[in-house]
Amino acid sequence: PDTMGDSGPLTKDGAGAEMYATIFAFMASAADDGVLMAGSDDGLVHVTTDGGATWRDVTPPDVEKFSQVTSITESPHSESGRRPAVYMTVARHKMGDYTPYVYRTTDLGETWERIDGAGSDGDGVNGIPDGEFCRVIQEDPDRAGLLYVGTELGVHVSFDGGASWQPLQLNLSVSPVYDLVVRHGDLIVATHGRSFWILDDVTQLHQAADEAETILAAKAHVFKPCDTVRTPPDLFAGFWGTVGGKNYHVTIGQNATYYLDEAETGHKTTRVIDAGTDLHEGVRITYWLSDGVVDETVRLTIVDSDGNDVYTADSDIPDDKEDRNGLYLTADAGMNSFLWPMRHDPGPKLVDATFHGAPSGPLVPPGTYQVRLEVGGTSSIQSFDLVRHPEVTTGDADFAEQRDLLRAIQAKLTEMVEAINRVRRIRKQLGEVAERSAIASDDDVKASISALTDKLDQLERELIQVELTSPGDTLNNPPKLYEKLSDLVAVVASADTRPTTQSYAVFDKLRSLIDPQLAALESTIDGDVAALNAALTEHTAIIDA
Repeated sequence: PDTMGDSGPLTKDGAGAEMYATIFAFMASAADDGVLMAGSDDGLVHVTTDGGATWRDVTPPDVEKFSQVTSITESPHSESGRRPAVYMTVARHKMGDYTPYVYRTTDLGETWERIDGAGSDGDGVNGIPDGEFCRVIQEDPDRAGLLYVGTELGVHVSFDGGASWQPLQLNLSVSPVYDLVVRHGDLIVATHGRSFWILDDVTQLHQAADEAETILAAKAHVFKPCDTVRTPPDLFAGFWGTVGGKNYHVTIGQNATYYLDEAETGHKTTRVIDAGTDLHEGVRITYWLSDGVVDETVRLTIVDSDGNDVYTADSDIPDDKEDRNGLYLTADAGMNSFLWPMRHDPGPKLVDATFHGAPSGPLVPPGTYQVRLEVGGTSSIQSFDLVRHPEVTTGDADFAEQRDLLRAIQAKLTEMVEAINRVRRIRKQLGEVAERSAIASDDDVKASISALTDKLDQLERELIQVELTSPGDTLNNPPKLYEKLSDLVAVVASADTRPTTQSYAVFDKLRSLIDPQLAALESTIDGDVAALNAALTEHTAIIDA
């Protein structure tokens, strides 16, 4: 009661900042009706087992007067015949004491145990660091003994019920953590001044806790990915975003400003600067590598339920960025992560491309998949499911039909890329051959080279819009066959449904226009290039088609 009087002899300020003796933490037991526990901000803990009719003081003996009981939480786990444990955090920073105080009781406060590693029951070596007073504690609902504590500076985790602790900060901003919730396998963090953060998929921590010795003894280990909802990309996903400098969303429902970052592995991530950032779509695959494998090639393969390889990535990242295609793996000692975009392997890359990317692999349908991690003759395999969105009723046959059309489109795009690459390779050789002094003096050969170059240029311009060097160029230069067919991919993949009749009609129409151009190129190579090679034999310069 002496903390609830006047604030001082001068102003009699009654704003309340100086007055306390308030119930600051409260627990209503989910295991026992009528069991309630209350903690105050002046250092008292009380419990009732009869719904509040009677209370008894169960304050731990070492909790000093004017301590603040910041949280009381009940364990979601209990052994048969025993009631669940209760955890409590206490802070004394207002009294100049920044020590972490974390307690556990298994008998409703009759006895308490310090589990922060800093007090008389711990050596302080593997505990929560001194100076990080604690605000909240939660136990993982899916793993007994897996504890999360929010402190004045961040988050710590214990895999052994509080016997030892380690930081779980990652990229979380240094800030006071006021509350924690584990929901749907994610850890949601409420900070003071830094908004809400989510640590996605703590099932990785579950496996680390369950298999720590096995993992550390292995050469390489892939963790079981969590089941992931198979979601098609938004029709305007990534529209016009480029690496370097700020990007502005086309104003179609969203106009947040963002940076587009690209890692060495090829993964692109948006960094929104004036709004929240969505979860990046895909299956997060976490894997562990021992110190001895960092110089070996690490390969990761996604396998479907029929045993077919649908996606492969490795750690051999070409030094020249122009030689890279698709996504790559990191191969650092310890924990690594890879985001599989739920797609088949991409197609081949266009040479000398300034705008066009490689044909992306089509989305895979929902189903059961395996991830296989291989390094140095050893492998580690885990299975996982791609599941339908709960509101999607599309059947397996329709998903398979969508995949088959997307793969057919990708195959045709790949044919076009290979044809365009042949054109560009031959044209480059023609330029090199034309510069040779012996050929420069042969007017007939020079004329043949010039005519063939013009013919190849015309074929290329029918297949692809060569004037596109940046997104803005699409406003001034009409799409050609490659761009038109590429745009069909987004339409077919934009919804969880079988392809429309119009999608098939457009594909058939475009294919009927593409195939004659590809046939014309083959005819040119078999005729014009072969004839030129015959004329060049005396100059010992042969065009490699």
